[in-house]
Amino acid sequence: MDNAKALSLTQEIAESLKEEDYGIQSYTFLEYIQENLPGRIAGTEKEKEMASFISAVLLNGGYSENDIKIKSFDIEEGVSLMDESVENAFDGGKNSQSSQNIEVVKNGESEKTIIVGAHYDSARTHGVDDNGSGVAVALENALRMIDVETQYTIRYVFFGAEETGLHGSREYVNSLKEKEKDNIVLMINIDSILAGDNLYLYGGSINDKGVVENVEAVKKAYEIAKKANLPMQLTPEGNIDYPHPTGQKRSDHAHFSDLGIPYIYFEATNWLNGLPVETEKHGLIMHSDKDDLSFIENEYGDRAKDTLANYSHLLHLILQEDNWE
Repeated sequence: MDNAKALSLTQEIAESLKEEDYGIQSYTFLEYIQENLPGRIAGTEKEKEMASFISAVLLNGGYSENDIKIKSFDIEEGVSLMDESVENAFDGGKNSQSSQNIEVVKNGESEKTIIVGAHYDSARTHGVDDNGSGVAVALENALRMIDVETQYTIRYVFFGAEETGLHGSREYVNSLKEKEKDNIVLMINIDSILAGDNLYLYGGSINDKGVVENVEAVKKAYEIAKKANLPMQLTPEGNIDYPHPTGQKRSDHAHFSDLGIPYIYFEATNWLNGLPVETEKHGLIMHSDKDDLSFIENEYGDRAKDTLANYSHLLHLILQEDNWE
C-alpha cells in the first residue's frame, strides 16, 4: 500500500479515536479493504498488499518499526473454500506460495501476554466478513490502546494463510519459545463478525471424557458484555456436536487451544437447528460472492456498523481487565 494513503487514512480517524465511538475506525478500514483489497488468496499479490496496508496503518498510528515483526513462511498447496456458484471471483494476482504473519507489541506492566489475532487472507471475494472485519477491529483496538496503561502486554497478530489450512497461526505457535507460551494468559480470535445474525463468544476445550474445560475466560467476557449492555451470546446448551460454550475449531484459536491456552473466539453467525448457518435469510455469507460490503448493507442496513461497534467496545473492555490468570 502507498504509505501516503495509509497516513491519510490514519490521520482521518485519529480524532475519533479520542472519543468512545467504537467501530467507526473499523468501518473506515473496512471500506478501504472493500474498495482496494479483494481476493486476498493466501500467497498472492493481494494478500501481500493487505499485509503492507496493515503494517502502514500501524506505523502511521504510532507504533515503531521495532514494535512490529513480519515473519514470512512457505505455505503448502491448499484451496480456499468457495461457493461454486460464485460469479464475481477475484484471482489475487501471482501466487508465490509464501505468506507472512505480522505482529505488533503493545507493552504492559507484566510480561504476561494477551494475544489478539485475526487472519487477513480471504477466499476469492471482497472478504469483508471473512475476515476484513476481524482485521479492522484489531487495527482499531491496536491504535486505541497504544497509550493506555495495561496490566498485560498485548500482542496483536495478523495471520496469513488461514483459509488454506490455518498455516499462519500454526507457524506462529510453532515459533514461540516455551517461556513465551507460558506467558500467554489468553488468546482472543476475531473471525467473520460482520454479517451473521447473532454475536457470539466461544471458549473452552473438550477433554478426553467429553467434558468442557477452561471456560472461565469466555464466561468472564460474557459477563463483561452483559454489564455493558452489549448483545453477545454464548452458544446454545445441549448441542452434542458443539458443546456449550465451545464453537467451531476451524479458525486460528485452534492451535492455541491445543496448547491449553484459554481463548475467546468472536464470531457472528446463527446456530439455527444446531448448525452455524451464519444468516437465516441467505445462509453463509463467507466464501460466497455475498461477502461484499454493498450486499451486506443492502440486505441488512446498519448491521455491519453496529456489529463492528459492539465487538470493538467489548474488546476494549476485555483488554483493560487486570485478572485473566
